[in-house]
Amino acid sequence: MPDAQTTKVLILDDEHFLLDMYRLIFEKNGYEVATFDSADNALVALRGGYDPDVILFDITMPGGMSGYEFLEHVQKEGLAKRSMKIALTNEGQDAEKARLTELGADAHLLKANFVPSQLATTVSTMLKAKRSTPQA
Repeated sequence: MPDAQTTKVLILDDEHFLLDMYRLIFEKNGYEVATFDSADNALVALRGGYDPDVILFDITMPGGMSGYEFLEHVQKEGLAKRSMKIALTNEGQDAEKARLTELGADAHLLKANFVPSQLATTVSTMLKAKRSTPQA
C-alpha cells in the first residue's frame, strides 16, 4: 500500500479483542497504529499532539463516552483537523449516519459488512481518494 509506512491510524473501541485484531491487521499492512479502549484516553493523546491520518471509532461504548461524544469533543476542540474520521460500528440507522456527518465524520462503516482483513484495504482506498481530492 502506498504511503502505508507513514500513515498513522488511531483505533477507538471498547472491545479489546477487536482492538488487538484491527491493530494486527493494520500493522501487517505497514501502518503505525495507536489503540484506545476509551474515548477519554484517545482525547488525551489527541490533546497531547498525536495527529493520526485516520481515526476509526466505535459509536457504542458502554460505561464511558460514546463515539458521538468523542467526535463532538474532537470537533469543538479543533483536534485532528486533517484526520479522516471513520465510524466503525454496528449502528446503521439513517439518523445515526446523519448525526455522524454533522459531527464531522467522513464515513460510516458497518462492522457486520466487513471481514476484518478487508478493513485496512478499504481504509487505504478511502484515504487515497481523500488525498487525491483538492482541498477547498
